[in-house]
Amino acid sequence: MSGGQSTIARAAWVFVATLVVLILWVVLQAHGGGGVAFFYTVPVGLATWWFGTRWGAASAGVCLVLYVISLIAEPVPGPVLAVALRVVAFAIVIALASLLRERLIVLEHSVDELDAIRAALTPSALPRLHGVDAGAAFSPSEYGVSGDFYLLTNGPDNSTIAVVGDVVGHGPKAARLATFVRARFAAFAANTSDPAEILTLANSALVERHGPEEEIVSAICLRFQPADSTLCWSVAGHPPPLRLPEMAEMRLSGETLLLGVREGLELDSAEVRLGSPDDGVLVYTDGATDVRKDHALLGLDGLTGLLSPLAKLAAPALAREAQRAVLDWADKPIGDDVCLLVLRPNPSS
Repeated sequence: MSGGQSTIARAAWVFVATLVVLILWVVLQAHGGGGVAFFYTVPVGLATWWFGTRWGAASAGVCLVLYVISLIAEPVPGPVLAVALRVVAFAIVIALASLLRERLIVLEHSVDELDAIRAALTPSALPRLHGVDAGAAFSPSEYGVSGDFYLLTNGPDNSTIAVVGDVVGHGPKAARLATFVRARFAAFAANTSDPAEILTLANSALVERHGPEEEIVSAICLRFQPADSTLCWSVAGHPPPLRLPEMAEMRLSGETLLLGVREGLELDSAEVRLGSPDDGVLVYTDGATDVRKDHALLGLDGLTGLLSPLAKLAAPALAREAQRAVLDWADKPIGDDVCLLVLRPNPSS
């Protein structure tokens, strides 16, 4: 187990605890009391918790020897029963401490794994992108990590490819699926810059993995071409992006089915020009609109109302301040991940 104390320090604590209990028992025996002998379970429990079952059993053996020595010095009625009771008590303490210790080790490994997954799904450092000012922010839900992710990468023809997705479900299973899907998106974006094609390829990968309707993901894919400041996007069951600075939804006509629901997915795409320095797009997962305050849902209108005063900020500042605004409004803890991504044209980069 990990911890701030060294092995020597922990062993010293066990030794001191054993010695203190022995001294107290001898003193109280001399004054007609002896119940403190059961506190020998303290060093036994500490040894088991810090070093494992074998060390706990060894500590119990030492404590029993000390207890028997004290009985010889100060006899008590029914010594055999007294020793037997302490053996049972030590066994129970060792079993409980071992169980808790093993459970904690499993949880620590799970936390480390989930932290690594979260760092991969929502990296804090964004890549250098040609002609794009980008910002991202992520806040985990009460589950610690779920299925929200984003991807920013350089695509073919000097384009920038952005993907934001949300796996249906919560917890480690959703996080692992998000890791798989994000890796597929990164591979597809290296070979094509067509947002609709990237999404349909990801859909095929999901269906081939476990069949339709087994693993479901909402996603949006965007391509920004700095040469002519055009933004092309396609949506698969995901909230539409918000146009900056108006905070207006950029809806697509036609079907917008979730990824993984069925084979042969066909998606539409659209294109706009981001010509002004204030132009841009904000993409979010539904955790940003599903937060609540006193049982009231923030919703899309609430989100755009919170973010409108921030709409002309630079992309990193907008993502950061938007995250803060949502979290400040919402009751804690939040029930779903909040993921935000902002893109603006930046000819000087």
